[in-house]
Order: sequence, then structure tokens, then C-alpha cells
Amino acid sequence: MKAKNYIWLSVLLISLGCSNDDGAKLPSVEDRVNEAVEELRESLVAPANGWRLDYRPTSQTGTYLILLDFNVDGTVRLQSDVTSNNGEFRDQVIAYRIDSSQGIELIMETYSVFHYLFELQQASFGGEFEFIFEGEEGDNLNFKSKTDAGSDVTNLLFIPATPSDSDLISTASPMTLSQGHFQSENLGGIGSFGIFNFHLQDQDFTLSATFDLQRRKIKFLGIADGADMPAVIGSNNILEIGVERNFSFQNEKIILDQSINVSFSGNTFEIQGIPVGEGSWFQESFCTGQQDSVTRFSATGTDLGSFDASSSLFQVANSFNASADDVYAINHIFLYDEDDNSISSQIEDVFPDVVAFQWYQAVEIADSVFNGVGFVTVDEFNNVEFFLRGFDFTQSGNYLQITFNGKDLITEDNPIQAQLDGLDELTDQLFSGGEIYVIELLNIEGLFEFYNPCNKHKGFLF
Repeated sequence: MKAKNYIWLSVLLISLGCSNDDGAKLPSVEDRVNEAVEELRESLVAPANGWRLDYRPTSQTGTYLILLDFNVDGTVRLQSDVTSNNGEFRDQVIAYRIDSSQGIELIMETYSVFHYLFELQQASFGGEFEFIFEGEEGDNLNFKSKTDAGSDVTNLLFIPATPSDSDLISTASPMTLSQGHFQSENLGGIGSFGIFNFHLQDQDFTLSATFDLQRRKIKFLGIADGADMPAVIGSNNILEIGVERNFSFQNEKIILDQSINVSFSGNTFEIQGIPVGEGSWFQESFCTGQQDSVTRFSATGTDLGSFDASSSLFQVANSFNASADDVYAINHIFLYDEDDNSISSQIEDVFPDVVAFQWYQAVEIADSVFNGVGFVTVDEFNNVEFFLRGFDFTQSGNYLQITFNGKDLITEDNPIQAQLDGLDELTDQLFSGGEIYVIELLNIEGLFEFYNPCNKHKGFLF
């Protein structure tokens, strides 16, 4: 591999017509650029096993493992642990190009895993498919993103791959976690999330974690006594953890970028990684009298000891505290039926001036504590009215049992009966069965989704 890195100042001097001491002219700018392009091409195709890239699109994401094997015919084989699009990006051959614009650039020409990551979350994810060559670092090649702006510019280090690097690419573990019971796709494509409860068999504890599979983030929510949801609710011995980490997949194992320590009931766990096996399907109940499918996998000899992990709606702890003095709100369009269709038109039929859905938790109003859900309206004269239906509740972890109690908060002096009936009908629709899970999401602090497993209705809270 040649170790020649061309400095653009030299190119500038050439363009001004400089010559060397003995009068011989230096090569033209075009010749120097062409030479630099060819040298990078030679470097890219040189390693026998191609290149390994531990790819982190931004400092806010975890890491994707990508192997690149360049050919002289302008194609590159890409292997990755991104299992989206039915495995399209696990192994593909695409076209690449070396060009010069802001420097010597490597451009992935054909749609690939890089383009997929670039497009995530309406192209705000931070991925890239055009890289500026920065030079060589020993046997490695150093690139930076062409499209990043500001201080968070992605650096990409191509390291010569070994024959065993392909064995590190995980396929089963991302697929298993993507089958987590809860998936959120409604709020502007913010991502998909998997919830898993780990039953630590040696201690009979349950550890809850939420995975953001796009950003490769995990949040350890809490740990509790008991093997399952009924046992946790019965014991009510719960410790909130609330620690978030970036992670990568290697050899069917989650690797945390930084280990965490959890101490509970005289036991301490240092968690550096979690093996994830292929999932099997089981039946679980999240609403009385109903059965839902969950995926489950097991492991032994881990940082957590022996465990069974099951996808779930139940989190033993999260930061939604129903006893706190809080008001949560969201635009009413972010309330959905069982088919993921917004019920906004139904709401607007009852409340034409509606601007928001609100959830009151233990809010002190007129010397009493009020819990309620409902709608806020603002008319053409900027008059604000509240139509809130009162409820009582019990909570364990993120599981709430809600009963409407008739202690409503209606600020309209003379509400019409259609508004009162509509409030009852809409809230009955959202909270039918009275069993609600308020699920903490990862990528926006303070964002939750409430989910009704009895009729599959849902909505967001902020």
C-alpha cells in the first residue's frame, strides 16, 4: 500500500505555474488528481480480505459492523449486520466511484446499507454514502463524511479485515430483538423499539430493557423481585435503573459501549454484553381474557447468569410516574385505532376547535387532586376550554388499571350534550378494558406511548 497523501496546497501551487529548482515543470493538476484517484483505488483493492468498518453514523448512535471488499471493476461487496428490508443489506454487491470535488472522494453509487441509514428518520439520522479521503494511518484508510455539517462530522476508519471478521456479523440477534412485542411507527417514523424482560433465574429477578434498534441504543429501565408480571406486581419490590447505553452486535451478542453495574437485594451485576439467541414464539396475556404472541430466548453463563428473555409490553419501571403532579399533552392527530389510523376526524366531529389531547396525573385543582384525560379546544376568539374525564387508577411499573369515576373537569359553562357524550365515547374507545401500558421511548426525552392491549388503540404523551 502506497503512503502518499497529496496536500491540496501543492495543487494550488501547481495551478499558479510553479516549477522545481531545475526548471522542470511539475505534473498538471489533472494529472496529480488522477494519480491520487488511482492510488486510492489501488489501496482499496489491496487487502486480501477487504476492509472492516465499525460504523457509527453520529456520536448519538451505536455501531454497525460493515465489511467492504473492493474490486477493480468498480464494484464492492458489502456485508453488514443491518437486517432491515428483509435482509437486503446483509450481503450485496454495488457500484462505487472515486471522484474529486472537495478532495478525493469515495462514493457508493448504488443503493446500499449506507443509503438506507442516510434515509432513516427523514434523512435526519446522520448516515452517509459519500466519503472524503483524509489519508492513510499505517495500514488503515481514514475518511470523513462529506454530508455532515457542524462539529459532529463522522470519521470512518477502514481497517484491513481478517478472515474471522465475517463470523462477527450477527443476523439472528437483530432479528430476535426486532420481534419485540412493541413496535412504534406512528410518530413521524421515529423508529422501532423492542421491549424485553430478562428473568434472572438464579435470583428470581426480572430486569426490563428497551431497545432502539435503529440507533442501537438500550435503556435498562429497572429490576424487580419476581419471575413475571403478576409476581412483580405482587412483590412490589422494584428498583428504577434508568441507564442508557449505545451498543453494537458482535457474534450474536449485544456489546455495550460502556458497562453498567446494577445492585439489587444484595446482588451486583456488571453488564458488558448480553447474548441474544434465536427467538421462539409463546403466548402471553397483557389484557384479561386475551392472548398475545411474544418471542423468547434463553442464555446461560452470562453477565446476568442464566436467564430467559421475553418480549413484553410490561416494564418493571420507567420514568412515567402516575402519582406525580404532571400534565402530558399531544396533538390529537397522534391518537390511533387498532389499524394504526388516526382517530382525529372522530375527535373533530365532536370538538371542531380541538387543539390537543391531555392527560392529567395527580394535578392539584381547587384544593383537590385530579386525574383525567380529554381534549382542549381553542375557538376563533382564542377562548380555551377543557373537556377532561376523571379517573382513578393503580400502577405497577408501567401498567395502569384505570376506572372512570364521573369526577370530570369541564370548563365550558354550558356544554352541549353531544360534547359530553362524545367525550365519554372517545375516552371509552381509547381506554376500553381499563388496562393500559405507558411505554417509555428512547430517542426523545419525556416521550411516552400509551397502549391499550384490549383493543390495540394507542396514543403518544409528552
